[in-house]
Amino acid sequence: MAANTLQIKRSAYDSTSAPAANALASGEMAISMGGKKLYVGRVHTSGGAVEIYHLPLLTEMSVNTTSFTWTVGSSDSNNNAYALALNANVAGDGLALSSGALAVNVDDSSIETNSDSLRVKASGVTNAMLAGSIANAKLANPKIVISDGSNTSDINLGGTLTMSGTNNEIEVTESAGTVQIGLPNDVTIAGSLTVQGTTTQVDSTVVTIDDPVFTLGGDSAPGSDDNKDRGIEFRYHTGSAAKVGFFGYDDSDAKFRYIPDASNSSEVFSGSVGSSVWADISASTVSDATIDCGTF
Repeated sequence: MAANTLQIKRSAYDSTSAPAANALASGEMAISMGGKKLYVGRVHTSGGAVEIYHLPLLTEMSVNTTSFTWTVGSSDSNNNAYALALNANVAGDGLALSSGALAVNVDDSSIETNSDSLRVKASGVTNAMLAGSIANAKLANPKIVISDGSNTSDINLGGTLTMSGTNNEIEVTESAGTVQIGLPNDVTIAGSLTVQGTTTQVDSTVVTIDDPVFTLGGDSAPGSDDNKDRGIEFRYHTGSAAKVGFFGYDDSDAKFRYIPDASNSSEVFSGSVGSSVWADISASTVSDATIDCGTF
């Protein structure tokens, strides 16, 4: 049997011309000899219109030459084999290219691989990485709440809390991160002052009190006799010795006494009574009186 040759439509020798739009029937193929391009006719409308469709070759492909190298696979110009390869400059910081494979360099102090995935290691985020990079709004508690028990205020992290005192009542000082709250040298108390300690000591050279009456012996009526005297104890110096004096109510005999050299034993005073000078004395009854008329 004689051999048969099947040929498709073709251009003239070494011609680069493409078939005309109506040169191919649907499914019919043609080749441009010089252009080395293969064409096929395809129906592209419901009415059966045929267009010439070019089957692209590898030689017609283009690549980003910055990242890739596109090289012919053979010196034969009729060979359609081409090779696509990554350029070395694709690798940069954190990337490495070796034998056509691109690898990610991992700093194992912060990043690790897990099942072919990159992840941050536990405690891999350092303070240096966090410096100035986390906004307050990203935190669970971006504010500090200040309260006096009735009123509250919010202070953003990085904000300033100012503590101020009241003139002549409280003073506030700050030094090297330490806040000290105390009383000034001169203190004014606008309201009432109640002291409930066992001892109240006032070291003052001048004391002025508006109240014209002193109440001694408690702030309420006593329920029993405590056998203590009531009055003023005072200190003085005779020029040769320090003394303690007393004048006031003597609980033992219910009399007013002045004792210039007194002894105090649990608020009971003893000692010889002293002399006093009065311009005049008015009394309905005088007992145990001594009148000294002097000598001649």
